[in-house]
Amino acid sequence: MMKPKLVIFDWDGTLADTTLPIIATVQESFTVNGHAAPEADQIRPLIGYNLPTIVRHLAPDLNLRQQEEIMETYAAHHLNPNNRNMTLFPDAIPCLETLKAQGYWLAVATGKGRTGLDNSIAQTGTADFWLATTCASEQPSKPAPDMVLKLCDELGLMPSETVVIGDTTHDLDMAANAGAPAIAVTTGAHSAERLRTSPHLAILPNLSALPDFLTTIK
Repeated sequence: MMKPKLVIFDWDGTLADTTLPIIATVQESFTVNGHAAPEADQIRPLIGYNLPTIVRHLAPDLNLRQQEEIMETYAAHHLNPNNRNMTLFPDAIPCLETLKAQGYWLAVATGKGRTGLDNSIAQTGTADFWLATTCASEQPSKPAPDMVLKLCDELGLMPSETVVIGDTTHDLDMAANAGAPAIAVTTGAHSAERLRTSPHLAILPNLSALPDFLTTIK
C-alpha cells in the first residue's frame, strides 16, 4: 500500500477513554426508564454503532417509543461522556501533535452524533487538529463505508490514500468496505482477539505506537 496522506480517527475508545462511561450511561438509561439494565458484556460489542442501533440490539422487544425514551435519557444523562468529563487517553494529544508535525492530514469518523462530537472536540480543545469530521447522524452507521467516502470526497482523496484508526471491528470493517486500510488499537471496546477477525494492517497497544508504525508504510 502507499503511504497515507489522511489519518481518520474513531473517537470513543480510540482517542477518548470512554468505554466504561458509555456502558454505565446505557445501563442507567435503561433503569431510569424502568427496564432491566443490559450486562456490560452485551453493550461492549455494540460500541461504535450509532445510538439507535445500540438500543435496537439491546431492546428488540421494546416498542419504538420506549426505545426513544432510552435514547433521550442517554443523550441528557450526566454520565454521558459527551456532556462532561471527556477524557482523552494520555497519549492522544502527543500522537496527534506528532502526526500533524509529520505532515499527515487528520480527520474524525465517529458513531457519535454531531452535537456529541462537537461537544467532545470543544471539551478536549482538539479543533485545530481536524481538517474534516463526520459522524453517524450525518452518514450511515459503521460498518457502512459512507463516513470514509464522505471524508475522502471532501478532501479530494482516494480511500487508498487514507488509513482508519479504531478500537472496534466496526471501524475496521468500515475501512475495508470503503477500500481503505485500517489499524486497530486495543484501548477500547473490542479485544485484540476480536479485532483480529476483521481486516487490519496492525493491532497496536495504544496510540503511542502509531507514529512509528506509520513510518514503516512506504
